Amino acid sequence: MMDLRKFLLGIVAALPLCASAEAHDALWIDSAYANRPLLGPSKAEGAVIWSHGRSVDSEDSTAPTPPYMQVLQQGGWDTFRFNRMRSADTLANSAEGLVEEVHRMKQRGYRQVALSGQSFGGFLALMAADASDEVDSVMITAPAAYGSFSEYYASWRNNATKLYPLLEHVRHARVMVFFFHGDDFDPGGRGERSRAILAARRLPFVVIDQPAMLTSHWAASTPQFAKLYGGCVLGFLGAARINDGAACRDDTFWAGTADALPLHSTATSSGGEDTATLPLESR
Repeated sequence: MMDLRKFLLGIVAALPLCASAEAHDALWIDSAYANRPLLGPSKAEGAVIWSHGRSVDSEDSTAPTPPYMQVLQQGGWDTFRFNRMRSADTLANSAEGLVEEVHRMKQRGYRQVALSGQSFGGFLALMAADASDEVDSVMITAPAAYGSFSEYYASWRNNATKLYPLLEHVRHARVMVFFFHGDDFDPGGRGERSRAILAARRLPFVVIDQPAMLTSHWAASTPQFAKLYGGCVLGFLGAARINDGAACRDDTFWAGTADALPLHSTATSSGGEDTATLPLESR
């Protein structure tokens, strides 16, 4: 395997690398719901690892697991959290740790490993998908790692310019991305550019850009997001095949082919903003 740390540093201008044993001890996996038993590798659809954001003045490892993860858990996936202490939580160090956790999940026997992430955690999920063939799916919400417009204007645009190379280097994972209206970390225009990149890469994808009724950087942490899109995320992760025109319709996933019926027969179109565009060659 290639030098992972060198690869990650080459992809993005990350925060200083901390590769000590103490740093790795500050990264750990927990069950997303400690009071609910795991199905285990032989029975679960797969494992989903959610990565939280990163705050300047608080430990996001204490942030609640977003409600949509419960939808995935109820849908047959074993759900986990990738927790990180701020002292060790750099892009390079945490992405390397996440890749190691993905490998452990595969070694345990999980047929699929999906990565989900909010904000800084979204960048980590993409970096892991760039570095490992063992990542099967990525679902990220409001990806950002370089600050907000109001507090970090000098680096704020990097939330776009550093995101695009990550999308360009995803190895083979299917990718779902959510961008929200009113997100102070979003420089704008990321939905259209992300669609173009993923279509050119011929990867299965869905980009949902500024959906109605969901606003702010933290929109995905709400029960409303779980209600509107939890079922679609579940369908996206579990679909046997994703083709041209894949979309979220109501709370269900449409795989985009004539013979791939919606998971619920009453689904109706939610509009072009929720659709993917894949080249015909990917069919």
